[in-house]
Amino acid sequence: MRSGRTGQEGWPVIKLARVAAAGALLLAPLGCSAAADTAGSTPAAPATPSPEQTAARQDVPVELRPSRLTGGETKSVRITARCPLPSGGTEYRAIVRSEAFTGLVSLLPPASTATPAVPELTGTALIKADAEPGRYRVEVRCEATNDTGTATLTILRPTPAPATTYPTKAPRAGGGGTAAGGPAEGSGPGVVTTAAVLLGAAAVGVLAARRRSGT
Repeated sequence: MRSGRTGQEGWPVIKLARVAAAGALLLAPLGCSAAADTAGSTPAAPATPSPEQTAARQDVPVELRPSRLTGGETKSVRITARCPLPSGGTEYRAIVRSEAFTGLVSLLPPASTATPAVPELTGTALIKADAEPGRYRVEVRCEATNDTGTATLTILRPTPAPATTYPTKAPRAGGGGTAAGGPAEGSGPGVVTTAAVLLGAAAVGVLAARRRSGT
Protein backbone atom coordinates (compact mmCIF):
# COMPACT_ATOMS: atom_id res chain seq x y z
CA MET A 1 0.00 0.00 0.00
CA ARG A 2 2.72 2.54 0.89
CA SER A 3 4.73 1.86 -2.24
CA GLY A 4 1.73 2.36 -4.54
CA ARG A 5 0.84 5.69 -2.98
CA THR A 6 4.36 6.84 -3.25
CA GLY A 7 4.38 6.03 -6.98
CA GLN A 8 1.15 7.88 -7.58
CA GLU A 9 2.41 10.99 -5.74
CA GLY A 10 5.74 10.98 -7.58
CA TRP A 11 4.22 10.79 -11.07
CA PRO A 12 3.03 14.40 -11.29
CA VAL A 13 6.43 15.62 -10.18
CA ILE A 14 8.17 13.72 -12.97
CA LYS A 15 5.63 14.89 -15.53
CA LEU A 16 6.09 18.53 -14.55
CA ALA A 17 9.86 18.19 -14.83
CA ARG A 18 9.57 16.77 -18.36
CA VAL A 19 7.24 19.59 -19.45
CA ALA A 20 9.67 22.21 -18.08
CA ALA A 21 12.57 20.60 -19.92
CA ALA A 22 10.63 20.60 -23.19
CA GLY A 23 9.78 24.28 -22.76
CA ALA A 24 13.41 25.12 -22.16
CA LEU A 25 14.37 23.33 -25.36
CA LEU A 26 11.77 25.32 -27.33
CA LEU A 27 12.90 28.65 -25.92
CA ALA A 28 16.62 27.98 -26.37
CA PRO A 29 16.73 28.75 -30.16
CA LEU A 30 14.84 31.98 -29.61
CA GLY A 31 17.32 33.10 -26.97
CA CYS A 32 20.27 32.23 -29.19
CA SER A 33 18.76 34.13 -32.11
CA ALA A 34 18.19 37.21 -29.97
CA ALA A 35 21.74 37.03 -28.64
CA ALA A 36 23.07 36.70 -32.19
CA ASP A 37 21.06 39.68 -33.35
CA THR A 38 22.32 41.74 -30.42
CA ALA A 39 25.91 40.76 -31.00
CA GLY A 40 25.75 41.36 -34.76
CA SER A 41 24.07 44.78 -34.63
CA THR A 42 26.35 47.82 -35.02
CA PRO A 43 25.59 50.92 -32.92
CA ALA A 44 24.64 53.99 -34.97
CA ALA A 45 27.49 56.44 -35.44
CA PRO A 46 26.89 59.95 -34.02
CA ALA A 47 25.94 62.60 -36.57
CA THR A 48 28.94 64.52 -37.87
CA PRO A 49 28.38 68.31 -37.87
CA SER A 50 28.80 70.10 -41.15
CA PRO A 51 31.89 72.27 -41.72
CA GLU A 52 29.70 75.36 -41.46
CA GLN A 53 28.59 74.27 -37.98
CA THR A 54 32.07 73.38 -36.72
CA ALA A 55 33.79 76.51 -38.06
CA ALA A 56 33.65 79.40 -35.62
CA ARG A 57 32.17 82.62 -36.91
CA GLN A 58 34.75 85.28 -37.62
CA ASP A 59 34.66 88.97 -36.74
CA VAL A 60 35.06 90.49 -40.20
CA PRO A 61 37.24 93.63 -40.36
CA VAL A 62 35.28 96.59 -41.76
CA GLU A 63 36.78 99.92 -42.87
CA LEU A 64 34.94 103.19 -43.62
CA ARG A 65 36.45 106.02 -45.65
CA PRO A 66 35.75 108.53 -44.26
CA SER A 67 34.52 107.40 -40.86
CA ARG A 68 33.66 110.99 -39.77
CA LEU A 69 31.82 113.55 -41.87
CA THR A 70 29.64 116.64 -41.50
CA GLY A 71 25.90 116.19 -41.90
CA GLY A 72 23.44 118.40 -43.68
CA GLU A 73 23.93 117.16 -47.23
CA THR A 74 24.08 113.84 -49.07
CA LYS A 75 27.59 112.39 -49.13
CA SER A 76 29.11 108.98 -49.84
CA VAL A 77 31.20 106.59 -47.77
CA ARG A 78 33.49 103.90 -49.14
CA ILE A 79 33.11 100.55 -47.33
CA THR A 80 35.68 97.72 -47.35
CA ALA A 81 35.06 94.32 -45.72
CA ARG A 82 37.42 91.31 -45.66
CA CYS A 83 34.96 88.41 -45.74
CA PRO A 84 36.39 84.83 -45.77
CA LEU A 85 36.58 83.21 -49.18
CA PRO A 86 33.69 80.72 -49.62
CA SER A 87 34.16 77.08 -50.62
CA GLY A 88 32.19 75.20 -53.24
CA GLY A 89 31.80 78.05 -55.69
CA THR A 90 29.41 80.08 -53.56
CA GLU A 91 28.98 83.67 -54.72
CA TYR A 92 31.36 86.01 -52.93
CA ARG A 93 29.64 89.20 -51.75
CA ALA A 94 28.27 90.96 -48.63
CA ILE A 95 25.34 93.14 -47.58
CA VAL A 96 25.70 96.32 -45.49
CA ARG A 97 23.02 98.19 -43.56
CA SER A 98 22.92 101.27 -41.32
CA GLU A 99 20.33 103.80 -40.22
CA ALA A 100 22.54 106.54 -41.67
CA PHE A 101 22.40 105.05 -45.20
CA THR A 102 19.71 105.68 -47.80
CA GLY A 103 19.32 101.89 -48.26
CA LEU A 104 21.07 98.50 -48.31
CA VAL A 105 24.51 98.37 -49.90
CA SER A 106 26.07 95.41 -51.76
CA LEU A 107 29.80 94.79 -51.43
CA LEU A 108 31.43 93.03 -54.39
CA PRO A 109 34.92 91.66 -55.08
CA PRO A 110 37.38 93.38 -57.43
CA ALA A 111 36.60 93.24 -61.13
CA SER A 112 39.64 91.05 -61.86
CA THR A 113 38.98 87.32 -62.16
CA ALA A 114 42.10 86.34 -60.21
CA THR A 115 41.52 85.38 -56.58
CA PRO A 116 43.03 88.08 -54.35
CA ALA A 117 45.68 87.07 -51.84
CA VAL A 118 43.73 88.96 -49.18
CA PRO A 119 39.96 88.66 -49.79
CA GLU A 120 38.29 92.03 -49.99
CA LEU A 121 34.83 93.34 -50.84
CA THR A 122 34.08 97.00 -51.53
CA GLY A 123 31.07 99.25 -52.13
CA THR A 124 29.78 102.81 -51.73
CA ALA A 125 26.96 103.96 -49.43
CA LEU A 126 25.03 107.23 -49.64
CA ILE A 127 24.38 109.14 -46.41
CA LYS A 128 20.90 110.51 -45.73
CA ALA A 129 20.76 114.28 -46.18
CA ASP A 130 18.64 114.57 -43.01
CA ALA A 131 20.74 112.24 -40.87
CA GLU A 132 21.01 113.62 -37.34
CA PRO A 133 24.47 114.19 -35.82
CA GLY A 134 25.64 111.19 -33.81
CA ARG A 135 27.30 107.75 -34.00
CA TYR A 136 25.79 105.13 -36.31
CA ARG A 137 26.42 101.37 -36.33
CA VAL A 138 27.37 99.90 -39.72
CA GLU A 139 26.68 96.14 -39.99
CA VAL A 140 28.22 93.84 -42.63
CA ARG A 141 27.08 90.24 -43.30
CA CYS A 142 29.04 87.94 -45.62
CA GLU A 143 26.45 86.02 -47.63
CA ALA A 144 28.50 82.87 -48.28
CA THR A 145 29.61 82.17 -44.69
CA ASN A 146 27.24 84.36 -42.61
CA ASP A 147 30.25 85.92 -40.89
CA THR A 148 29.57 89.45 -39.66
CA GLY A 149 31.48 92.61 -38.84
CA THR A 150 30.69 96.12 -37.62
CA ALA A 151 32.09 99.64 -37.80
CA THR A 152 31.05 103.06 -36.47
CA LEU A 153 30.20 106.08 -38.60
CA THR A 154 30.23 109.51 -36.91
CA ILE A 155 28.16 112.37 -38.34
CA LEU A 156 29.14 115.80 -37.04
CA ARG A 157 26.89 118.81 -36.59
CA PRO A 158 27.28 121.40 -39.38
CA THR A 159 29.18 124.56 -38.42
CA PRO A 160 26.96 127.67 -38.81
CA ALA A 161 28.17 130.15 -41.42
CA PRO A 162 29.39 133.55 -40.07
CA ALA A 163 26.94 136.45 -40.38
CA THR A 164 27.63 138.79 -43.31
CA THR A 165 27.79 142.55 -42.52
CA TYR A 166 27.18 145.26 -45.13
CA PRO A 167 28.60 148.91 -44.89
CA THR A 168 26.01 151.69 -44.50
CA LYS A 169 27.95 154.06 -46.90
CA ALA A 170 30.23 153.44 -49.81
CA PRO A 171 33.91 154.13 -49.09
CA ARG A 172 35.22 157.46 -50.47
CA ALA A 173 37.51 156.93 -53.43
CA GLY A 174 40.10 159.12 -55.18
CA GLY A 175 42.34 161.82 -53.77
CA GLY A 176 39.69 164.35 -52.79
CA GLY A 177 37.44 164.55 -49.79
CA THR A 178 38.58 163.54 -46.37
CA ALA A 179 41.22 161.26 -47.93
CA ALA A 180 43.16 164.36 -49.07
CA GLY A 181 42.47 166.42 -45.96
CA GLY A 182 39.54 168.29 -47.55
CA PRO A 183 36.41 169.28 -45.67
CA ALA A 184 34.20 166.52 -44.42
CA GLU A 185 30.99 165.64 -46.25
CA GLY A 186 28.21 168.09 -45.33
CA SER A 187 30.55 170.60 -43.62
CA GLY A 188 30.12 173.38 -46.29
CA PRO A 189 30.68 174.23 -50.00
CA GLY A 190 33.61 172.64 -51.72
CA VAL A 191 36.83 174.36 -52.79
CA VAL A 192 35.82 174.40 -56.47
CA THR A 193 32.46 176.01 -55.72
CA THR A 194 34.04 178.73 -53.54
CA ALA A 195 36.64 179.58 -56.19
CA ALA A 196 33.98 179.86 -58.89
CA VAL A 197 31.94 182.24 -56.74
CA LEU A 198 34.96 184.43 -56.05
CA LEU A 199 35.97 184.59 -59.73
CA GLY A 200 32.41 185.50 -60.74
CA ALA A 201 32.29 188.33 -58.21
CA ALA A 202 35.65 189.70 -59.45
CA ALA A 203 34.47 189.64 -63.06
CA VAL A 204 31.32 191.53 -62.14
CA GLY A 205 33.38 194.17 -60.30
CA VAL A 206 35.70 194.61 -63.32
CA LEU A 207 32.79 195.12 -65.68
CA ALA A 208 31.14 197.61 -63.36
CA ALA A 209 34.39 199.61 -63.09
CA ARG A 210 34.79 199.76 -66.90
CA ARG A 211 31.23 201.02 -67.36
CA ARG A 212 31.78 203.75 -64.82
CA SER A 213 35.02 204.93 -66.43
CA GLY A 214 33.34 205.02 -69.86
CA THR A 215 30.54 207.17 -68.69
